[in-house]
Amino acid sequence: MIGDLVYECKGRIVSMRVKENGDAEYTAVVEGTIRGERFTSTFSWDARFRPDGSGYGEIRGFFNTVSGETGRFTGIGNGFTQPDGAQVYMGALCYSNPPGKYADLNRMAVAYDVGIDKDGNFMSKGWAWSR
Repeated sequence: MIGDLVYECKGRIVSMRVKENGDAEYTAVVEGTIRGERFTSTFSWDARFRPDGSGYGEIRGFFNTVSGETGRFTGIGNGFTQPDGAQVYMGALCYSNPPGKYADLNRMAVAYDVGIDKDGNFMSKGWAWSR
């Protein structure tokens, strides 16, 4: 069941490259709150675009909170490009966090929603998905 808000963040795509297989790799830097605590995060995702204009992505990254907590995550998502050039993605993240404040995220998925405007500005929210 989708539950409480886990994080929300804003940031920017800082790089993009085309890989040998034709996929695109993006990197973003964001800041926001995770359960009310300020954090920063850097992550990359590989995007594979389909003939119908939709896309599939695999994400990996890490976060650091102002209190010194850290964590890593991986995930997958599907999305599409809107007529104005903005992109929308939805998917799930899985965390691999050390013992501490965010270790319980290791036992759930976090369902996310991402919006990226045509200028590369990135906005996302994620909700707990657990039983």
